[in-house]
Amino acid sequence: MANIPENSGPISTAEDLFHTVRHIFGQASSEVNEKDIFDAKKRVQQLCLSIMKDVAGPAEYTILLAESCHESAALHLVTELRVADVIGEGTKSLSDIAQEVKVDARYIGAAMNCLLRHGYFEEVPGSAHQVFKNNSMSSVLREKSSDNLCDAIGFICDDGFKAAAYLAEAARASVPSGVQGAPAPAALNLALGFEGSVFKYWEDPTRVWRGKRMGQAMKQLHQMANANVTIDFNWQALISPLVDVGGGIGSLEMALTKAYPTSTLQFIIVDIPDTIKAARAAWASQSPDVQGRVTFVAGDFLAPTLDATRIPRGEPTYLIRHVLHDWTDEEVVRILKNVHAAMVSPPLPTTARSHEGDALPQQSSSTQARTPKLLLCEMVLREDSGRFAYTTSIQVLALNNGIVRTEKEMYALLAQAGFRVVATHTMRAVDTIIEAVPAAV
Repeated sequence: MANIPENSGPISTAEDLFHTVRHIFGQASSEVNEKDIFDAKKRVQQLCLSIMKDVAGPAEYTILLAESCHESAALHLVTELRVADVIGEGTKSLSDIAQEVKVDARYIGAAMNCLLRHGYFEEVPGSAHQVFKNNSMSSVLREKSSDNLCDAIGFICDDGFKAAAYLAEAARASVPSGVQGAPAPAALNLALGFEGSVFKYWEDPTRVWRGKRMGQAMKQLHQMANANVTIDFNWQALISPLVDVGGGIGSLEMALTKAYPTSTLQFIIVDIPDTIKAARAAWASQSPDVQGRVTFVAGDFLAPTLDATRIPRGEPTYLIRHVLHDWTDEEVVRILKNVHAAMVSPPLPTTARSHEGDALPQQSSSTQARTPKLLLCEMVLREDSGRFAYTTSIQVLALNNGIVRTEKEMYALLAQAGFRVVATHTMRAVDTIIEAVPAAV
């Protein structure tokens, strides 16, 4: 998808927008190519922004962009106070909403007026005072709705918003690339006044709710942005077992077992001990057949030696998903080198292939003879990336000094760690899957 030329003009851009929208909605269902439609929707976003920029002009558009943080604040306020749930299936006046959530009506009124312009809620006409009802847009703000985004909004507009407010201060405190020095604090460290990793910060009993909210937010965001990853990539063609390094509680694996219930693909999930404990609890509710497809390994992908990482050796397929954006280039190369070392090492003897009582799946001789494969499933920045990818790149930078990289940058880090890229798979998702093998194999 090409960028929109700066001198195209609003009329030309509007014509392009019309044709693109007609391409999305004007085709018979039998003629629809789902990937083309997905790409066309991203282009519609670009075209709409371009028209707005041309119509508003540099000054007004820039101020609107600067003030968009206040629209986010309005969304957060309404979501945090559960206004959509208070309104429910009927209607509710502004004064009744304010009384029920126990805040001054001015706050609710200002936020609702702001969100009405974005299509959230409807104002009931003919009333002496403002009366609101829910609509399809505000349904995602209802906690009881199956497609609600309440935790995602809370996480983005609270932790993310506070962190982003200190991004300039964090930049000034940072050490330029290539210069030796102590790691600089992330913007969230400065905003909330703590040292160390945000993940450690969230482990504190008084703040554990933030970590839980983040976990729920990631589920909601992945469902919104990456629901098609399980069906747009040929997971069933992979050679078993699949070692998911930094796999969390195994959310992807759960989705794959549901999408492909008859598949024989087995999984090994590697993560830190506390996460593995949570993973075991999450999988305990699955059927015995499904539980039999997964093995858990408590390890550390940044450990200084291969033995200390506890990454299973000599397996045919490895996966790193939604991990690398949280780490610096130097740390990413360390992670990739550890995985590379595990991939090219011979499997442990049968008697040693167990972790915390779990026996790792046994390999056949034909499996051991194949070239091992690494899949990187990460958000990467491309020319046709949507707005969400770019805003997320700022968020992860502010939260944990992470970064969303371009394809070229990802390829370079893989090469530094001893890999060569053999394929890149784009999907109807913000994620891209990069397939790599050890360069020397």
